[in-house]
Amino acid sequence: MLWIQRLWIKLQTLFRSERAGQSLNDELQFHLEQQIAENVAAGMSKEEARYAAMRLFGNHTMVAENARETWGWIWLEQAGQDLRYAFRSLRKSPLFTAVAILTLALGIGATTSIFTLFYDVLLKSLTVANAGELYRLGKEARCCYWGGYSQENEYSLVSYDLYKHFRDHTQGFAELAAFQASDPLFGVQRSGGTESAQSYPGEFVSGNYFAMFGISAYTGRLLTFTDDQPGAPAVAVMSYRLWQQYGSDPSIVGSVFHIDNTPFIIVGITPPSFFGDTLRSDPPDFFLPLNSESLMPQADAGDLNQADQYWLDLIGRIRPGAESAAIEAQMRVELKQWLRSHWSEMSANDRAKFPEQTLFLRPGGSGITSMREEYEHWLQILMMVSAFVLLIVCANVANLMLVRGMQRRREISVSVALGAHASRLVRQALTESILLSLAGGLTGLVVAFAGTQLILHFVFPSARGVAGIPINASPSMPVLFFAFGVSLIAAVAFGVAPAWMATRVDPIEALRGASRSTARTGALPRKMLVVFQAALSLVLLAASGLLTTAVHRLENQRFGFLQEQRTIVRIDPGLVDYQPNQFTILYDRIRASLSTIPGVAAAAICQYSPLSGNNWASSVWLDGRPAPGPDADKVENMVYWDRVTPGYFSAIGTQIIEGRSISEEDTATSQHVAVINEAFAKKYFNNENPIGQYFGRPELGSSRNYKIVGVAQDARYLDFDFDKPVVPFFFLAEAQHDVVAKTGADSNPGSHHLHDIILVARPGATVSAAEIRQAIISVDPRLPIESIGTLGEQVSNQFRQQRLIAQLSSFFGILSLVLASIGLYGVTAYNVGRHTTEIGVRLALGATPAQAAALIVRGAFALVAIGLVVGFPLALGVGQFLGSQLYGLNPYDPATTLQAILTLSFSTLVAALVPAVRASRISPSEALRAE
Repeated sequence: MLWIQRLWIKLQTLFRSERAGQSLNDELQFHLEQQIAENVAAGMSKEEARYAAMRLFGNHTMVAENARETWGWIWLEQAGQDLRYAFRSLRKSPLFTAVAILTLALGIGATTSIFTLFYDVLLKSLTVANAGELYRLGKEARCCYWGGYSQENEYSLVSYDLYKHFRDHTQGFAELAAFQASDPLFGVQRSGGTESAQSYPGEFVSGNYFAMFGISAYTGRLLTFTDDQPGAPAVAVMSYRLWQQYGSDPSIVGSVFHIDNTPFIIVGITPPSFFGDTLRSDPPDFFLPLNSESLMPQADAGDLNQADQYWLDLIGRIRPGAESAAIEAQMRVELKQWLRSHWSEMSANDRAKFPEQTLFLRPGGSGITSMREEYEHWLQILMMVSAFVLLIVCANVANLMLVRGMQRRREISVSVALGAHASRLVRQALTESILLSLAGGLTGLVVAFAGTQLILHFVFPSARGVAGIPINASPSMPVLFFAFGVSLIAAVAFGVAPAWMATRVDPIEALRGASRSTARTGALPRKMLVVFQAALSLVLLAASGLLTTAVHRLENQRFGFLQEQRTIVRIDPGLVDYQPNQFTILYDRIRASLSTIPGVAAAAICQYSPLSGNNWASSVWLDGRPAPGPDADKVENMVYWDRVTPGYFSAIGTQIIEGRSISEEDTATSQHVAVINEAFAKKYFNNENPIGQYFGRPELGSSRNYKIVGVAQDARYLDFDFDKPVVPFFFLAEAQHDVVAKTGADSNPGSHHLHDIILVARPGATVSAAEIRQAIISVDPRLPIESIGTLGEQVSNQFRQQRLIAQLSSFFGILSLVLASIGLYGVTAYNVGRHTTEIGVRLALGATPAQAAALIVRGAFALVAIGLVVGFPLALGVGQFLGSQLYGLNPYDPATTLQAILTLSFSTLVAALVPAVRASRISPSEALRAE
């Protein structure tokens, strides 16, 4: 109990410090008077006795301080004193305080804003129970369908049959759930409602999906295992966000919604914080049992029942004590067992690839990471850029603090002369820095919230309000800790130099006048900080210039099609119960109806339009050449294809270089034809004339499926690999169905669900969305229209991410330039003030005002020139780091670097000109009089 008594004594001493201090002073005064009395008794005069006693006792204040330090916890009292002193000091300099806080708020706010995105996208786990227990199949996300009995690199998608095999045989999982890898849109209409069907994102999930995640319904119930059985009632779960759009109507639960013209009963609402298994821009609004997939009209011969159709992702919760490595090994064995059970159905290529088929398990607490992989490198770049800006901010505030310290040198020298410890002066300076930085951090949280909201608005343009965004812009605890930590680091970063300067004063300066100090301490650190800011500014300007140039090149490249006067109407004919032989008639009627709209020059329909985000691919087999080997299914050997109606190429604005395009003569009973692009002709036919040649697809079992009738100009259809040339591509006639040679079955019935209508408006004419809708409704009112927009908007949306990153990096570059200019202006203006006498003497000795101004400008340019020398290799290194994000642009692009140098030089001239002009107007007589 002795330590408790000591603690109590220390607490009493701490909270009664004023009374204890007075007692100590009284005691010291008593001993001093006693010594004086003894000296007088020894024969000294009263005056001599007093001086002798004071010499014996030493510095009264220091003795008191040393005695107080033995009491314990005096540091806490001193911290409070330093804090009060810092408050008073900052309150007396409101302009300095405001500038410093606002500068720090920009730096800390920008960095925290990017970290908010970085944390939510790359680090944050799903808002589910015990996310650390979740493991997913696959090292990388793969979308969205994969056929055959082999996968490249790893098995990351599974069929429903393979999912059941894993679920029933893998003992290490407490729950193993499957869900759709693609992001389908469902046509949804509430039963009894008068409004037309609307498109909403949805997802097929296994019955144990919600149980595996360990979440409960907000209202109603969630899906169960019994809901996911053949013949079970068609039920669905709605998202909380969509339920809010229905006014949080409690009658929604239990009501019937027609989803793709199939009635489903809504049995529950998901919790507000649940956005599904994947971080995506359009989280699912409807969750349907996997077995209900067979009820939907768009099911391509039933994905559920095709063992070799992989369209599901897997996430499971491991049992307590289970090891993920052991589960992974077991699943590899189970995969090989399942593949052997389908040996008779496997192609020769699949059998050849059998030994290399494997799988991997990875932590799944963050869900499927497709969006993380998409944004990871960009967020790393932005974190680096914002860190550079924060360094510039710290250098700027450090310069302000140094100037402030120079102005207070006489005050500090007086403190040192009176016995102040160097450590106490350093603590006072650091306390002021920390106080400033925390105030800047608090203000920066407002900047961070606003900045994050703005960024999310551009990243998720289709989100329905704040509730529809799967990233929370409000500062969470990790973000708050990050902002607090950054604030403390920034305080140390910009406070160390002023604190160090506080210990470098000479007490003799207290005896000099303020203008007679010969100390030049602080000039070198201030100049070094300006050089540092200039170097970092060059790096940021060069990086933003490279990214902006790369985006400009992307958006203005030769696409191979025309964007002007072209509208894309997205439909989903698969949602209506048409027979395969009825689609051609439907498309002819749609084209005819749309062509009657005044102002429409042409109309054509395709499976997917350029840069729509969709693609189909397969390997090809050229007639007269050996059948493709096992490597034909590799991604780099795949050929992309599209299915189109007559008139498509003229509608999209792609030229036919040789032969002809798909025409009305290409019917279901005529010779199957194909139009290839230039890249296809170059890769497979080299210098031969491809017109009249034949090729096929291995899965169809023939090398003569298609006769080449035309070669089209290369056009960019894929929404990836923008830094690479256009890949081989071929186009098929919609009316001609592909048949598998062995079975006689339609190979790709889903490819006849043409989704994109291209409308060409006459010059000067406009076509309204209402006219388009009415024309399609006149053909079939059941046909859902998903969206109507221009082809230019579709192309522009593909570069939204790159454009946003370029804009953010440009903002940071401009911010760094402004901050560096302010820092340079402050140092230059301060130097002019300190050298007023010198400039006055020069003017008195015959120097012209222009020469005086040039002297100041040269000094500023000298500092920036050193910064350019330091920053140039860093700028080259950043260009190399950006690498593939430049989409083929030279990372050492001299024009961009030169532009950054010129921009920084111009800002230097502007920042130095005002102090230089002021210096040129100094009156020699006033300067000498001031001395």
